[in-house]
Amino acid sequence: MKHLNTYVLSVALLFLLASCKSDLRTKMVKEHGITDELTQQGKDILQKAWNTHGLNTLNKHTVYAFNGQDTWKGVLGSVGKVWPEKKMNLEFKYKIGSFDGQVKYLSGKHKGEIKGLQNWNYYEIDQDTTFIKPNSRVQFGISAYQYFTEMIDRLKHAPIILYAGEGEMRGEKYDLVFCTWESVKPNKDMDQYIAWVNKKTGLLEFTQFTIRENFLKMPGGKMVYGGVEYSNLKSIDGILVPHTQTIYSFNLKTNAKRFLHKLEVSDFKFDSFPLDDLKINKTIAKSGDFK
Repeated sequence: MKHLNTYVLSVALLFLLASCKSDLRTKMVKEHGITDELTQQGKDILQKAWNTHGLNTLNKHTVYAFNGQDTWKGVLGSVGKVWPEKKMNLEFKYKIGSFDGQVKYLSGKHKGEIKGLQNWNYYEIDQDTTFIKPNSRVQFGISAYQYFTEMIDRLKHAPIILYAGEGEMRGEKYDLVFCTWESVKPNKDMDQYIAWVNKKTGLLEFTQFTIRENFLKMPGGKMVYGGVEYSNLKSIDGILVPHTQTIYSFNLKTNAKRFLHKLEVSDFKFDSFPLDDLKINKTIAKSGDFK
């Protein structure tokens, strides 16, 4: 009977976790919801940050590429890593404002392998190009790394944008902007984000995020959330590109060494390859900024 009770409680807990969703709404957002004042204030803050980062000239470019050294730490890193090894050198190619992208492994046992997405269609390149059943980890990684790199430009186009109050991190003060889709309250499909914009510099330095869709197919997966820190900004053609992306599991950390994984970017270039490099199958419809 004792074992039966334990089993029943375990099953009940799994069902409870499966039904729960992480919720990043601040007290201000929970109390006020969508108002014209909070909407306009949030949009104004994101617009100014977007301009400060130089993204008003992003439409002059079509694609970009960069190399990255990605390092995952600890047990969580072993479980959550999206590439075959916890520390890898990688080459990324992306079409701006889409979900067309490629990753090439530059180190490790899988060196030389190329994986890609074309309008969410997953493919691998060896001797030939083969569109196959997606590798869920790699598919998630290709799309997530692009989204994080283009974060402020993506969030600026979210249909729900609200000023969410103020925050403080490492002695700096921030304006918080809540961004989501469909509804302010958490829903099963759409993610929530909170952009942290430095009050003094106007730069986006942190973003909190939920992960509704991920490759960890387990009860409670929709409860997963985290934060990214953007640092080491460098001007590339007038656009400030963060060359260090530090990702934290769950809450943002005051100690930057307590990261889940860190991406160090190098050789970032706009329009350094032809768009056709990402048009593997000419019959696939044009990709856009949607999931």
